[in-house]
Amino acid sequence: MLRRGQSIDGCGANDASGDPQVSEHASLYESVFSGCPVEWEIVPFADAINFQEGPGILAKDFREEGVPLLRLRNIERPFVDLVGCNFLDPDMVESRWPHFRVVPGDLLVSTSGTLGRVSIATQASAGSIPYTGIIRMRPARVDVDAGFIRYFLMSPLFQLQAEASAVGSVLRHFGPSHLREMSFPVPSSNEQRTIAGVLGALDDRIEQNRRTARALERLAQAIFRAWFVDFEPVKAKAAGAVSFPSMPQAIFDALPTHFIDTEIGAVPDGWEVGGTPNIATLSKVQVNPREHANEVFDHFSIPAFDADTYAVVEFGEAIKSNKFLVSEGCVLLSKLNPRIARIWLPPPPRGRRQVASTEFLVFVPKSTFDRHYIYCQFQQSSFREELAQSASGTSNSHQRVRPDDVLHKSIIVPPSPVRKGFADITDPLFALSTANHTESAKLTEVRDYLLPRLVGGQVRMEVTHA
Repeated sequence: MLRRGQSIDGCGANDASGDPQVSEHASLYESVFSGCPVEWEIVPFADAINFQEGPGILAKDFREEGVPLLRLRNIERPFVDLVGCNFLDPDMVESRWPHFRVVPGDLLVSTSGTLGRVSIATQASAGSIPYTGIIRMRPARVDVDAGFIRYFLMSPLFQLQAEASAVGSVLRHFGPSHLREMSFPVPSSNEQRTIAGVLGALDDRIEQNRRTARALERLAQAIFRAWFVDFEPVKAKAAGAVSFPSMPQAIFDALPTHFIDTEIGAVPDGWEVGGTPNIATLSKVQVNPREHANEVFDHFSIPAFDADTYAVVEFGEAIKSNKFLVSEGCVLLSKLNPRIARIWLPPPPRGRRQVASTEFLVFVPKSTFDRHYIYCQFQQSSFREELAQSASGTSNSHQRVRPDDVLHKSIIVPPSPVRKGFADITDPLFALSTANHTESAKLTEVRDYLLPRLVGGQVRMEVTHA
């Protein structure tokens, strides 16, 4: 058993070989694990964790269906999401890659990008194959808990080692060879389970809030599509109906019963075909946060959206360039890769100024009741597809929407009483969704405070022995 101060493969804190690389490793080892309790065993990473990088597979071997092939987009969330994955022929998988299949509970991490992002394989993703650039991890010892591994990977104990080992001048990355140089702390099995249980309970609540918020927004989107895309209430009235579910009776009574032809197709008689400027203004007010180095900002960025849709709280000195000032009640629409739905409803400010990447367009509704109408309009896949067709860029992954393309795109502008009726129905749904996001943001702060202290042993939990 190895403890702090002892040698790990000749690279521990007491090593006196004189080799500069060994001394550097020893210095890093001592600084990373110096705060761990002396009774914790510190072992080589490979002794505690089995890890394997996914195979390199040629695009010609992709299929329309079959065994899921996990890409980086599939491991961006706490649990593996199969949406958008590729597929492989089952017989080919069985003959060439069966040992790469994931099982429920496996931990998947990217060899590049955001360190500490860990995704857990679920029953739905069991049997899938991780692509090259994704490393599958599972315990190598019976006294190592998978949940503790997960939070170790999210902690500075791992991230400092990974940063020291990572290569690449632009996109930093690490691989299995670097993992073999790292170390891993091993508290008692009961303490590992206790630490993972506390942090897991917070993450479970955060994930439940995310799912609830997503379900509420899906319900609002369904109402939007019914009213303003498929025109179900108008069609129902034309067919003789005297009411429509969820629509206020006064709104239904005022609906027309026939359609007229327009440049964007048939729309209800009396409904206007206009553009986003009919209901919102584009704000271009900018601020340079570095001129306010000690001020704390809520920073809405593309990476933050892709990670968990929470703004990053940062000092002005850490924000490198000019940003758009976020107006309260606005809607943010990403200019980058319009086929990806990056639309943001910034929550009310919490005593801090809010800024957004210039990759976002800041739309301020002319009437407060139009905020969620605008949001739902931007969320429509047909809306974003039309923007993508006019976007500039050499490839789908580098397309950018020009502001004028959004401003000049034709949209349906129903009469204001109809839009206000939509707001009366959907605003409470979005309010609940916002409450869930707000609670999750607070829970995330608690988790992020506790995680390094629990995993590093600076905060100890009372352990109940089985």
